[in-house]
Amino acid sequence: MVTKKGFARTIRILLDNGFRFTLIGGTIVELELKNKDLGPDIDLFAEEPGVLLGEQEYYEFAESQGWIVGQTWLGTPRIIARIDQEEVPVEFYDNIYDFYVPEEMLKKAKKIKIEGVSIKSISLEDHIVLKANSGRGSDIERLKEIGRLIKKKKLKIDPQKIYESASLFDDEKVILRRIMDSGIPLK
Repeated sequence: MVTKKGFARTIRILLDNGFRFTLIGGTIVELELKNKDLGPDIDLFAEEPGVLLGEQEYYEFAESQGWIVGQTWLGTPRIIARIDQEEVPVEFYDNIYDFYVPEEMLKKAKKIKIEGVSIKSISLEDHIVLKANSGRGSDIERLKEIGRLIKKKKLKIDPQKIYESASLFDDEKVILRRIMDSGIPLK
């Protein structure tokens, strides 16, 4: 599990070395829940450098830090930062193959602060829509978990934001059905 301290220190190092990105993954849910552990890894949408043309920059930087390098399930850079006694897995994504984050989501991302470090993050509603768009089994299970947390009033969403974000995709109706089938109320 990634701690807030490990998260913040890793993000600070990346930012200080010219990397730019937006938080898109499950860490968003953990932050909304105010958990100390932020999940098994950090998912970032890479902006600068892009992972397709600048892939080597990610690997060279990680190696210069003594960090472990690898690839995500999409073949994009994955690094494991070593921060104090903690390993912090960071996965960088871009719009390739079936993985898609609309530009509009990235543009409306808000700055959040974690342990004094600012990072751009999509909203919880955007994260939910991305999971529904993916439709992978693990993503649907995560949506069901989010639905249970909403019913227990541990998480709060704005259904209108879900509708707005889903409208950015051609499969809007499929996305909304997956969300509702997962127990996430949209009324």
